[in-house]
Amino acid sequence: MISDTCLSAPDPAAPLSKDALRAQLRRFLDEEPADDDNLMDFGLNSIAAMQIVSEWKAARVEVSFVELARCATLDALWDLLKSKSTGAA
Repeated sequence: MISDTCLSAPDPAAPLSKDALRAQLRRFLDEEPADDDNLMDFGLNSIAAMQIVSEWKAARVEVSFVELARCATLDALWDLLKSKSTGAA
């Protein structure tokens, strides 16, 4: 569901993984955060968050902007995506 590439939008056929999520987020961050760091502190802004939500919806993972904003760490986003997606790795 989320692509392993960090240069393009997610491939709907790709499996969901935490590493793929990390790669997707890396496109929008100034530095590499730890899994429990607040992504907003590392450069994730509202425009990037809206783009990520749009990519997830295109990959058939229904997550809202508000949900992403409430889950501002990699660990929290991973838990959210696993709960919203079927076939999580």
